Amino acid sequence: GSPLPSRSERAGVCPAREMRRFTRCLSVGALSVGAALAASPRAECAPRLQLASTLCSPHQPTVVLVHGLDSCRETWKNTLAALSARGVPSLALDLRGHGESPLGDVADFSASELALDVLGSIRGSGVSSALLVGHSMGGRIAMRAAALDALSESPVLRGVVIEDMDLRVRPFIVPPSSAAAEQALARFGGPDGHRFASFEEAEAALLPFYDAPRVAGWRGTRVRQLFDGSWWSDISPLAQRLARETVLASNDGGEAWDALGVLGVQHRLSVDVWHAPALGTVCALTGDGSIEDMAARLPCAEVREFAKASHSVHNSNHEEFIEALCVRLRSYSLS
Repeated sequence: GSPLPSRSERAGVCPAREMRRFTRCLSVGALSVGAALAASPRAECAPRLQLASTLCSPHQPTVVLVHGLDSCRETWKNTLAALSARGVPSLALDLRGHGESPLGDVADFSASELALDVLGSIRGSGVSSALLVGHSMGGRIAMRAAALDALSESPVLRGVVIEDMDLRVRPFIVPPSSAAAEQALARFGGPDGHRFASFEEAEAALLPFYDAPRVAGWRGTRVRQLFDGSWWSDISPLAQRLARETVLASNDGGEAWDALGVLGVQHRLSVDVWHAPALGTVCALTGDGSIEDMAARLPCAEVREFAKASHSVHNSNHEEFIEALCVRLRSYSLS
């Protein structure tokens, strides 16, 4: 038999016509609501309040972590986890040309520019108070960042920790080149130059600069597969060469350190120098530009040797390193 008439048809209403009318009402209503929201101050995109997060807290500084040469933020994964477990906000950064950060203009690569990148990223993350930790070459960047921040009208750094780095000017020696090396450097300097179709392709680009066991050891960590199946190298031989030439082979560390001797004291900036013992450190313990020299040139700096550590103090003497960070953070609440 014939299907039963719908409720609309029994009421003498055409369903298609009623749906068109209802859709027009929705459209007009949406426009009216949209106009009302646009006119409301609550529709502004900028947040009205600074919200607490895993990156920043109103109660304590954020620990900001900067890696060294041939590294990236991945080196801090255990540190980040340990700080998070203690309720300490933390932020790890990739320096320009390292990890997932862009290289920018090669001509701009310098300690000052990298330091400005760090300070800009701290402020851009909503952090208003930070303890900056720089490991190895990142320690040089932390020195310059602290000196620059102390000149600011609104400093963001509460303290700085230099992890296993001194002030000595390292010699820069251009390594022997080859067609494969030049091709790899050009690739790393180009757009998306860290992305490869396979691990083997990434490995081939890195082998002109690093020994095979080291590259193989990076598989799954600093040379890793992305969700789309491609492979990403956090390591860049081009960034390494630029850092050796413009950061480690310069006297910028010494100049920044001496500036901190005046500016840091004025701003009550805490300065810590943490290093491994003689057999594990890359630092000179005595002589010009050494750990001893750093202490003499900046008497307010607190120098500490981690007896069980190697160059990466944060990984080789992890628990003591974390506790030292927490002690430093607690000292701010007492000052």
